[in-house]
Amino acid sequence: MAELKIERLRLNIQNAAGHEHRIEPIALRAVTLLAKHLDGPGGNAFSGKHLNTLSAEPIDLNLSYMSDEQAAEGIARAWANSLTADRTEKGNALI
Repeated sequence: MAELKIERLRLNIQNAAGHEHRIEPIALRAVTLLAKHLDGPGGNAFSGKHLNTLSAEPIDLNLSYMSDEQAAEGIARAWANSLTADRTEKGNALI
């Protein structure tokens, strides 16, 4: 599995009352799913790269109707899409 070092993770969460206890496990699972994605086809393009910042598009998650796994998959997908967009915008030269 790809090694990820996340020094700071900021999640903006609204309307999560009653679901606060689920946030950390969901975020940890999203990181695991992203690492698995990076190990997949095309994931090696990120090997040994360092990103100073990465901003993903906002996503809507309704924790009242979603499992932790569904929420984590949505977050991981947003992060992966952001990595792909960042790579494309910088001509494959990640900082």
